[in-house]
Amino acid sequence: MIRILMVFVALLIAVLVGSLIFDDKGYVFIDFAGYVVEMNVFSMAIMTILVIVGLLLFSWLIKKLIMIISGSKNWLGNWGSRKKKRAFTNGLIALAEQNFLEARKQLASIEQEDFDGLNLLAAAEAELQLQNPAGAQEYWRLATSYPKSAFAARLCLVRDHLQNQHPVKALDILDELDDKQKRQRSVLTLRAQALVQAGKWQELKDRLPSWKKALGEHYEHYMQLASKGNFAEIASKEGANQLKENWHSLPKSTRRDPALQAAYVKQLIDQGMHIDAEAALGEYHKNKPHPMLLPLYKELKLSQPTTSLKQLEQWLKADDMNVELLSTLGAVAYNAKDFSLAEKALSKAIKLGNRQQDILLLAKIKESQQDNQQALALYKQSLAQPNELTKAE
Repeated sequence: MIRILMVFVALLIAVLVGSLIFDDKGYVFIDFAGYVVEMNVFSMAIMTILVIVGLLLFSWLIKKLIMIISGSKNWLGNWGSRKKKRAFTNGLIALAEQNFLEARKQLASIEQEDFDGLNLLAAAEAELQLQNPAGAQEYWRLATSYPKSAFAARLCLVRDHLQNQHPVKALDILDELDDKQKRQRSVLTLRAQALVQAGKWQELKDRLPSWKKALGEHYEHYMQLASKGNFAEIASKEGANQLKENWHSLPKSTRRDPALQAAYVKQLIDQGMHIDAEAALGEYHKNKPHPMLLPLYKELKLSQPTTSLKQLEQWLKADDMNVELLSTLGAVAYNAKDFSLAEKALSKAIKLGNRQQDILLLAKIKESQQDNQQALALYKQSLAQPNELTKAE
């Protein structure tokens, strides 16, 4: 607008100056279809200036009108955007408050909006909490189309397949991930779980050494499962003797793995080869008790477990207040029908730890000795520890 005024003033000044300089005002005659216009040159100049200024002013008004209309659209767009963001925020808050119906309502209203897939992941969680797994799966599948949420959505689908015992589908999704994603700890853990469910013991066993650092404390658990499954396949297809040959054919460095040792000993016990199992425990379990190997002593069914008793008593000399060692000694002695030693070890274990499994085993001993009153008292005592798992037979 300022520029228009400046142009108008400049032209007007030019006309006035021109009229002062030139005495001859000139003459303009226009005849247009019988319409005649007569004026001098300066009048024509002023009229021309007014027309030009009018056109400029009209152009300015049009631009202003366009800006106003465009601004109203932006305002409406911003209002719509704020409404969507408010629904997203309210949905997340409702989800955190465990108001899942409200979360479903708010998040469903922005299902088609672009929140990088976060709204879909949140909506899936709401559906999952509302016992609608099919709805959750659909949201996860939709979320895979957003680059920032695709990885998380695929992991959710994998967990869902594993929960529903569909390991092959889970493995198919894991195979679609890129190399960087496949190396992540969460992915390796899920793949290990899927291989366990699928019974692919040899593949799991072959992969675990390269996953050891990533799996951390879970490595031994999966190695034991893989080895146990692998050894069970060998024993069922080729027999127990072939199992032993297969074990001894492994490199010594491999046989030093406690998880593998535990799986091998467990398979020997399951095959009824208790003497071989005791010998293996004596060979691989010399220095100090290992949490993966020690529980296997309780499963030995031997009339004369000399090696096991000697080993346990040796450890107890160094740590006579160890409840787990006392409990194990009591179980081994019980299986060997040495009730006197079993009662002595279990009584001390109960005094120190008061665990249900030890109380129940001592009750069995009292019952076999026809001491029904003491056995009943022990059974009642065991009820005070309802959360204890009974491992003794």
